[in-house]
Amino acid sequence: MKSLMTRLSATTVNRQADPVGELRGNFRRGLSDLQRFILISAACFMIRDFDLYQAFPEEVLQILGCAPPPQLVLIALAGYVFTVITPLFVHQCRGDKPVANRWHLLYRSSFYLFFLCSQSLDSYFMLVLGTGLILYLLEQTVIGTAISRLNHGNGQPA
Repeated sequence: MKSLMTRLSATTVNRQADPVGELRGNFRRGLSDLQRFILISAACFMIRDFDLYQAFPEEVLQILGCAPPPQLVLIALAGYVFTVITPLFVHQCRGDKPVANRWHLLYRSSFYLFFLCSQSLDSYFMLVLGTGLILYLLEQTVIGTAISRLNHGNGQPA
């Protein structure tokens, strides 16, 4: 009987590269991340009026300090959007294989927490939701374009 390492190495060596299958897997993972983002958004919609600073005792509030102003959170959100859109368009223009990162679900959802801490989630909820949905739409469009190019185009990865 072969060892586990032998079987694993044999399957990776003998496995044929399937770029379309890999991109379709990225596409499906992006859709599942979108569903998770919508679920997190629904949960944050329920607590958008919650005052985080009244829930903690005075000792914890002294450690946390004052709430960040919403303008700083908006600047961070704009910086995040720039750092997501730039590689997407670079990969699209250069014809590279699009890269999907599962950490973006955490990053996009964290802005709900940031605005909750700044006590302005009620005002900026739709901005965070819209930004997240648009970024997921752009990522899925780039991956879908790459799949289409592989199926019907010149065979380049994207």
